[in-house]
Amino acid sequence: MLTSRKQFKSSEEFRDQFLKTLTPGIIPRKNFIDWAQIDNKFDKYEPVFEFYRELGRLSRTEEEFYEEYLLGVLSSDNPKFLIETGFQLLGHTNNVYVSNQDYLKLSSIDDYINSKNKKDTGLIESFIETLCDLGLRSVVKLQLLENYFIGVQVGLETNRRKNIGGEAFKQVLKIELETIIKKIGLAGFNFALKEEDKILYSDNKTSKRVDFSIKYKEKIIGIEANFYTVSGSKPTEIKRSYGQVNKELQKMGVELVWITDGAGYFDMKNSLKEARDIHKNIYNLKMLKKDFETDLKKYFEI
Repeated sequence: MLTSRKQFKSSEEFRDQFLKTLTPGIIPRKNFIDWAQIDNKFDKYEPVFEFYRELGRLSRTEEEFYEEYLLGVLSSDNPKFLIETGFQLLGHTNNVYVSNQDYLKLSSIDDYINSKNKKDTGLIESFIETLCDLGLRSVVKLQLLENYFIGVQVGLETNRRKNIGGEAFKQVLKIELETIIKKIGLAGFNFALKEEDKILYSDNKTSKRVDFSIKYKEKIIGIEANFYTVSGSKPTEIKRSYGQVNKELQKMGVELVWITDGAGYFDMKNSLKEARDIHKNIYNLKMLKKDFETDLKKYFEI
């Protein structure tokens, strides 16, 4: 156990101090919505909004909508882009659409475009049928497609923030670790910091991949990093596996550290306490800034 982690008399005391000092979120306000990306997507797809508005005006029934849609796509110089825009209007941004009966890749439309036999329209028909079944007609009946499109893109930002939160935390953490190591390096001790390092167990077969590792002479500290704005599974994973992981790594002279933070812990208080029962080397970002430099010096005996 690293030195500063011994200061807590119980896991309850650690949990309470962790919650007092946690950083609720990692994404700056200015990055809450990526307006530049939304503007770029709007500029890309807006030129064909009139095509879809016209479909909405001309089609009184689902059957008419399908027929007019299919005809419009088949007669277009860029059928792939029209279909891609249809998916975008439905909030599907992936180039592959799957369901319990579909596996449709936008890239497959290139085969149709490059084919000399344009009478084989089955692939295009499958895309149009799918978009109709997904309810595209209800969307294009709206005359203010521009406003609707922007609303969809703003809604999708929730997923983007979920995806970038963990990486943003790792970037912040990387900067903090580099700063600490550089400061120690000024005293003449050259630590090696690596990202995505793989540490072998004593059997030289199995291994543990860590987000960061810090090496000095024969000793290693492995670092795992997670950030939770909502509750997650990592504390449960620690309860399940970290006890054994720690034993295996310590055989190799490796100390495992978990750096984690976020408002999600307000809903994981008990899990946090139980995780600390198993794994003592847990820090949030403020704890790291306060204690980690000293802990490194004492662990590496410098």
